[in-house]
Amino acid sequence: MTNLTLGSIAKTSFAIALALFIVITPKPAKAATSSSGGGFMIGISALKLDTGTSGATLGNNDTSTTILDLKAGWTMADGLYVGGIYDTRTDETNGSKNERTGFGATIGYHNAGWFIDGSYFLSSTYKMSGGTEVKEGSGFGVDVGHNMDLTANIYLGLQISYKSLTYNKTGSTAETNKLKSELMPMLNVGVMF
Repeated sequence: MTNLTLGSIAKTSFAIALALFIVITPKPAKAATSSSGGGFMIGISALKLDTGTSGATLGNNDTSTTILDLKAGWTMADGLYVGGIYDTRTDETNGSKNERTGFGATIGYHNAGWFIDGSYFLSSTYKMSGGTEVKEGSGFGVDVGHNMDLTANIYLGLQISYKSLTYNKTGSTAETNKLKSELMPMLNVGVMF
């Protein structure tokens, strides 16, 4: 039996998503081309990872990670993108949940389907399964990827997403906690008006 780690599962998921992306690649997305004249974009980026283990060494565990980023903003005719982001992450292990939420502002550049977006998270909160709340979070994120048209107004794509957040309070106690880095592939879907 092979040994599966979170890293090998993430690499395999990314390879499968990349292969699907290459196979179904139509023309570049109108939503990300500078020649489109720009427009309002709303999209969601998602990652879902479920893992189950059993046995004396690995233990009997069912874990699930769901990450969703909702972005809304304007792409200008010159490719400049300005908008906002809402971030959620839920980690569930055997029924107990840790949940993160946050929001911020995003600026980026979109051209011929390719994009790079930088986000500053103005607020982020992490609610732990035991009831502890880690709050007063802020930090930054970077998304790099490619979108393509499925229809005239609907796009699909892939991105690599990076986040780093610092929290200044746990409950009512002032203390620093950091999410030093979070790097993952994500699937994008959205619309442009």
